Amino acid sequence: LINLGLSDAFRNFNSNTDNYTFWDYMGGSWQKNHGMRIDHFLISNNIIDLVKKIEIKKNIRNQTKPSDHVPIECTLFD
Repeated sequence: LINLGLSDAFRNFNSNTDNYTFWDYMGGSWQKNHGMRIDHFLISNNIIDLVKKIEIKKNIRNQTKPSDHVPIECTLFD
């Protein structure tokens, strides 16, 4: 999809490689921050400038009985 002209909106704004959206329940991966970024916002290059903010909602993973994924929130237009 990247080769078709889409951009990873999160990576466009954040080059830090230890931002994840998934942590396995096994082996203390959450506590060790051993995760993967497997959830993405792909956006057309011609509207990438409309992205005002994009963030991984990591704090949701601290809730009681959380999912192994956390959402990504993308704000367009502001």
